[in-house]
Amino acid sequence: MNYKSSKTKQIVMAALFLSLGMVLPFVTMQIKEIGDTLLPMHLAVMLCGFFCTGKYGFAVGLILPFLRSVCFGMPPLYPNAVWMSLELATYGFVVGFAYSKLPIKKLKSVVSLVLAMISGRVVWGCAKAVLLGL
Repeated sequence: MNYKSSKTKQIVMAALFLSLGMVLPFVTMQIKEIGDTLLPMHLAVMLCGFFCTGKYGFAVGLILPFLRSVCFGMPPLYPNAVWMSLELATYGFVVGFAYSKLPIKKLKSVVSLVLAMISGRVVWGCAKAVLLGL
């Protein structure tokens, strides 16, 4: 497989995960506790970081909350979609970058997922503090 077909495959996969992130919250929104626990948009972005590179995970994470807010009204555009897009972009980038760079074979996915969760929550907290003026 040459470089161009691999890049095309990554773009198509990123579009698939973007559409999955748009549709998946409809499955869990009927029961609020499941939606708050499962976080379906987060799952789509992290899977995009795993299967595509970190740059596609970053792009999907940055676009997804704004696109979903404009199309469906949830999450609210300001401030929720803003800090959520920063959080999801961090998740997508860190999980993709860490997965491609870590030398550990057995725990590669777990370590990259934990690193992404920690860094994403730090960015989420900082963005929330700045946007709410704390």
